[in-house]
Amino acid sequence: MFDRVVAPRIDIYDRATNEYFGRATFPVTPSVESALLGMINNAVIPRSIVLQDVTFLPSSSRYVPPGLFVKYPRNGVVRAEFRDADSRLWVPADIYINFDAQARGNISGDKYHFDSVEYTNIGIQDTKILPQGGSPQAATP
Repeated sequence: MFDRVVAPRIDIYDRATNEYFGRATFPVTPSVESALLGMINNAVIPRSIVLQDVTFLPSSSRYVPPGLFVKYPRNGVVRAEFRDADSRLWVPADIYINFDAQARGNISGDKYHFDSVEYTNIGIQDTKILPQGGSPQAATP
């Protein structure tokens, strides 16, 4: 059982073609941590996840940023470090999901940074705990 999450990021793919679009990075908020822990520990599918202060690192010229009024279907791999509640060691894990992405809040002129992005219609395809885990991270309590 895991009790904490650090360093989350999502590799994002087009749902129709599975073309790799790039990586989204964002800070861990209490609601994001709760959603990711529910997904990895118990396969609980949240109704939605709102990511704040999202930076997108594009890899494809065909990437279309999520809009305020349009939802874009995507596949993604959530990659993060999860802390084992018993051993207190940090373990890398991947959560394979599909979702619809829609921008929320203000979009500044930068199409690669969003105040917030909402993921809805989430489906968990698979989870993988990576075997190279087990390193303590002294910086987090």
